[in-house]
This record gives sequence, C-alpha cells and structure tokens, in this order.
Amino acid sequence: MFLHPVHVSLTGIDYNSANCTYTIFVKVYSDDLESDMRLNPGCVSGPFSSPDEQYSNYLCDRVEIREDGKKLGYKLTGTESDGLEHRFTLEAKGNKRVKTVAVVNRIMIRLYDDQANMVLFRFDDTEEGYKFTSSDTLRNYSVK
Repeated sequence: MFLHPVHVSLTGIDYNSANCTYTIFVKVYSDDLESDMRLNPGCVSGPFSSPDEQYSNYLCDRVEIREDGKKLGYKLTGTESDGLEHRFTLEAKGNKRVKTVAVVNRIMIRLYDDQANMVLFRFDDTEEGYKFTSSDTLRNYSVK
C-alpha cells in the first residue's frame, strides 16, 4: 500500500450562468477515500446498485453547495480511478437569482487533523481559491 505524507483533496466548483448549473470536480487519494467511507456506515451499507452510487452518496454528504441557504442536490456524471487517486465529476442545478452561495467541504476531516481540502470556486465574476480544514469547513460567497 502506498502511504503519502500529505492529506489533501482538490475540488473545483464552476457555475455556468447560461444554464444555472454547477460542475464540481473532486480529486482524492483512493486509500483515504475508502478509509473515510468506512467511518460512515451510510456510505458503505447498501443496497447500492453500483459503486458510483456509493461514491455519490459519500460526496453528497461531504461536499455541499447552498444557494441562499438551500442545499443543492448532485448528480455524479463521471468517475475515474488509477488505484492511487479517484476523480469525480458531479453536476448540480442552481437558480438564476442568487445572492449568496455557501460551500461546505468535509472530505476526510474525520481521518486527519491536518486534512486540507483545496477548493477553487468560480461564479460569474467571483473566483477564489480557499483552503478548508478540519476546523474550517464552511465558506460563504456573496454573488449578487
């Protein structure tokens, strides 16, 4: 098994104003993902029709986008793994008139105190990189 000295995930969130859709990309180390999923019985117990459904369930629990306080639902549209890393693409349908967007990222914070979840958030003219930690899991954006 490969042991890595850093505990990090990468997430990109890109809002398309033409169709009010968020595209979310998540990249994590496979061994950490499997360990964190085992800590949440709802993520590993089924019945699930496919491994993708299990991953989708995990990601919807650990990463949230809230428009004006309302949590958006996701659809998993792509999964890749090379054994070392897992890469996921998700889509969420947003709304036209939005004042605030809150992003929550709790990926693997149950595993490591030093977990860093790097996020690049883009919404129209707003673009910001942010480092989420186990004690800082919420970031609000004013997008009106």
